[in-house]
Amino acid sequence: MFDQAFGLPLHVLVIHAVVVLVPLTVLAALVYAVLPRSRRALRWPLLAGAVISLVSGYVAIESGEALFRHLGEPDFVRAHKDNGDLLLWVLVALTAVVVLAVLVLGEYQGSERLARSPVEARAQSGAARPIQVLVAVLLVAVAVTAGVQVVRTGDSGARAVWEGTFSE
Repeated sequence: MFDQAFGLPLHVLVIHAVVVLVPLTVLAALVYAVLPRSRRALRWPLLAGAVISLVSGYVAIESGEALFRHLGEPDFVRAHKDNGDLLLWVLVALTAVVVLAVLVLGEYQGSERLARSPVEARAQSGAARPIQVLVAVLLVAVAVTAGVQVVRTGDSGARAVWEGTFSE
């Protein structure tokens, strides 16, 4: 199922979605965390980006496993495989924290704060402000981790292709 699409290895096609969507989601998460006025506009795109990044990451992992088996499980791909496995867990964490952030952090409309959930309504009174700050910091940390991990995974994949294929 995850072997090929249109006669090409599916992994080669799907990784492009991961390489584009994860950094875009990371940028949206950073803006969402630090610029409260952007939250109304970014809420749904951020959620969609996180979920689609997670799904495309999962498909990239599965298709990569199929390609790995097809190639006879070469050693030069091991680092890329390990980085990809870690990236999937980071994407799970990113998606979970994005959902948490959307539930906990409020929206702003002009100078008025809009409450969208019981947690946000309580935050308007200032009682949950430390929780909001904690969630925003957590969102930044997980987003930066996802950005770094997608670069590490892509780099190790490129090295596996170029050094493994052309070094002999």
